[in-house]
Amino acid sequence: MSGKNTLWRLGAAISLLAPAACVFAWRDQVWPLALFVLWTAAAGGAWLAAERRAERAKTERMLARAQRSAIETLSHHRHDWMNELQILYGYLRLQKLDKAVAIVDRIRERMDQDSRISRLGSAELASYVLSFRTMCDTLRLDVSVEDGVQLDKEDPLAEAFAQSVIGLINAFRFRAVASYGEQNVLALRISGGAEALRVEAAYQGELAAEDSLAQDVTKVLDGRGRWEAERDTAGVEGPGTARRFALTFDAGRK
Repeated sequence: MSGKNTLWRLGAAISLLAPAACVFAWRDQVWPLALFVLWTAAAGGAWLAAERRAERAKTERMLARAQRSAIETLSHHRHDWMNELQILYGYLRLQKLDKAVAIVDRIRERMDQDSRISRLGSAELASYVLSFRTMCDTLRLDVSVEDGVQLDKEDPLAEAFAQSVIGLINAFRFRAVASYGEQNVLALRISGGAEALRVEAAYQGELAAEDSLAQDVTKVLDGRGRWEAERDTAGVEGPGTARRFALTFDAGRK
């Protein structure tokens, strides 16, 4: 479709050579000039029509991609809930009520965290986090939000914070090395208040190009915060060692 629209625009532009040649050949006549004006208007209309078709096709592709992502996300969540319900049903049949209560509490906590993520003030961030499993199979993402952390979606800082968090996740996502052993896990905890927001990150797994991680995250922050990293003192230095990081976003800075 894009190629056809390009040909339409190119054809409309080249077609102007014909009336332009008539104007040059019959300089003393009025009709070549009138023909040129009408032809230019027609070519302009064809150009605009091609632009609209291209924009409409682009919008349709974006909508279809969003719909596929939503369906895949719902499918993954449905699979997770079905697993939890099957485990719960098994415990109830075995009359292990204490374990059944633990499953219910776990489900309630996950629902509560999803709700808190959606209240961070950015639909883009909520959609990205909740659909992360559909776009990445080398890294598991666990996000928790402290109770009370909520940003005004009309505040430009909410969008800046969302972009910082997405950039942080992508920095790990593109460096996560696929492993046949233990799964790579990135756990984020978002907390803070009106002056600053803090994202504590714990990464378990292998990373490629780790030396450039701090540089990429600092670039994403764009001067709005700071990035700190340290090894987990409980681990042993080497590939796959647990890593802990902290991103502080200056929410009060305009």
